[in-house]
Amino acid sequence: MVWTVSTGWVGLVTKAAFAQDAVKLISYQGRLTDPEGLPLDGTYDFIFRMVDQGGSGLPAASPWVENHPGVVVEQGLFTLMLGSNTDFPDGIFEGGPTDAFGPVRFLQISVNGETLAPNIRLTSAAWALGTTAVAGPIGPTGPQGDLGLTGAAGPTGVAGPTGQQGATGPTGPDPFGPTGATGPTGGPTGATGATGDGGPTGPTGP
Repeated sequence: MVWTVSTGWVGLVTKAAFAQDAVKLISYQGRLTDPEGLPLDGTYDFIFRMVDQGGSGLPAASPWVENHPGVVVEQGLFTLMLGSNTDFPDGIFEGGPTDAFGPVRFLQISVNGETLAPNIRLTSAAWALGTTAVAGPIGPTGPQGDLGLTGAAGPTGVAGPTGQQGATGPTGPDPFGPTGATGPTGGPTGATGATGDGGPTGPTGP
């Protein structure tokens, strides 16, 4: 089967024209048709490779390849975000190989295992990935916005473990005073009284 493809570039999705950290994504839109030029419908597996004019992978040390399985194509149209599954290496859009128009980078596309032809050269929109322009001065800070509504209170947390028992404090002074001295001995014992004489015996009764 012979495949034909036409492409349209939306360019790069970047945070700002001179952003220090640009979002490295390229929006790719294409139209897939059969050999008679009729648009195709269905689900297709796409593989994208970055190559030079001769078809050698770039960067040379570790060529960039990205798979997009199960892409839905309707009336021949599809849209993908290149760089969303495999990050573009730093500096891939800078330096050689170059020609009279600048760095030479081509996109090689395979659909369901068949490589499309010709390879598609990336144009100026992609070079924003490698911009080295200096950012302008930072503008003044805007006024603080109104405070938002207070959110609902969260659930009560689990009680923490019981803390360690504190150390026993020092013993206080003895609550009882010292033992007093022994008191003096009492007076002398009195003299023993004399024994009295018995009275006379009474008469015997009848």
